[in-house]
Amino acid sequence: MKRFEPTVLTGLLIGALAIGASVIFEGIKPAFLWQPTAALVVLGGTLGAVTVRCGLGGLRSIFSATLQLFTRDVDVDDEGMIARLAWLARSAKREGFTVFEQYAGSSDDPLVSEGLMLTAEFTEPALVRAALDNILDHEDQLGRRQATILDSAGGYAPTFGILGAVLGLIHVLRSLDNPGALGVGVATAFVATIYGIAFANLLFFPLGARLREQHDLRMRRREALADALVAISAHESPSNIKRRFAKHPSFEGPDVPLTQRRQQQNS
Repeated sequence: MKRFEPTVLTGLLIGALAIGASVIFEGIKPAFLWQPTAALVVLGGTLGAVTVRCGLGGLRSIFSATLQLFTRDVDVDDEGMIARLAWLARSAKREGFTVFEQYAGSSDDPLVSEGLMLTAEFTEPALVRAALDNILDHEDQLGRRQATILDSAGGYAPTFGILGAVLGLIHVLRSLDNPGALGVGVATAFVATIYGIAFANLLFFPLGARLREQHDLRMRRREALADALVAISAHESPSNIKRRFAKHPSFEGPDVPLTQRRQQQNS
């Protein structure tokens, strides 16, 4: 079950209100900053660049991942999953490895399904580890790709803001016969630059960083689950499976990429 997460929206509102307040303090009318053409150049150009980079499928996944930042899971029960796996290991000693195959068929988690199916087929623990690592690598690459694309959008937006400013200046320079309008025209032209910088630093970069942090936390839990599955394939005791999960090194230390954590653990 998911519940609304207010911190992201609260942060965006605080940033927007702070910018709006500074505009008012400087004596600028807030309506002056509403320039649909500038917004079209920045948002449309950024959207087009992101589409070129990741395609329509990648764009849909970015929107889906970003929307998930506004909610949080309230029923994540990793310890419950480990307890069920320990129970399966205990049941397998009484009823045989067919219980692994039955549970694997009913699980919608590809990591659990693959690990238990290989265990039911008496696969060596090293091969189980390799298969689960492939699944984790795919999930890790997908999650980091989404965060990287948001970072790219943060780089594109200010550039299109400059483009919007240049287009505005071109329009102003065509009206040199009206010197009284030059000041307002130049000020209006630079609104696109404000849009580009604001969207990049208030929206794209923070959302990308938050998405990366949530992904790292999820991958730490997934690594611990994979270790428990490998322990089951090695016929370790249920108590030892729980103990390995509770003391899993992935829950300690700084957030680092999955491949780097593996290198640190193997060195």
